Amino acid sequence: MRTWAELAELLDVGPLTAISDRLLACRDPLATRADLERMHRRFLGGRGSRRRRLAVDFADDRAESPRESELRVLLIQAGLPVPESNVEIFDGHRFVARVDLLYRGARLVIEYDGDYHRDPRQWSRDQSRRAELESLGYRVSVVTARDFDAPEALLMRIRRLLGQAHA
Repeated sequence: MRTWAELAELLDVGPLTAISDRLLACRDPLATRADLERMHRRFLGGRGSRRRRLAVDFADDRAESPRESELRVLLIQAGLPVPESNVEIFDGHRFVARVDLLYRGARLVIEYDGDYHRDPRQWSRDQSRRAELESLGYRVSVVTARDFDAPEALLMRIRRLLGQAHA
């Protein structure tokens, strides 16, 4: 826990939140939110204190990958609503997919695809899954590492997609 607190001096909010998410992970928790709060208070006022506070506030125990966490933080810090993490989508009783991020009201799914998704078999599964989600009325926006090179363009894309839900 002390290492987590000290990392706030070195890391931006996104990566620090990704670490916080892993510590809280509902599948295999290493700490509780109360643990993070206690450690944050212990180092309150020191270097990185503001980043640590944000990482605690943004932490989500349902997150499952560092890039997904960083994407969620990017969206939140840009003033967009907080998306739900790793939501299971069903068609009646039939499981369809667990999606990385979901704006439920807008029926907008945001998926972070790392290099693993370039494997031909995985890519094929992803396409079938996406088609199934779209047939249920969801829109799917895929984000890759390249999108982090131009975050403003990514944010504009998500804002447009969210705006279309309210049009």
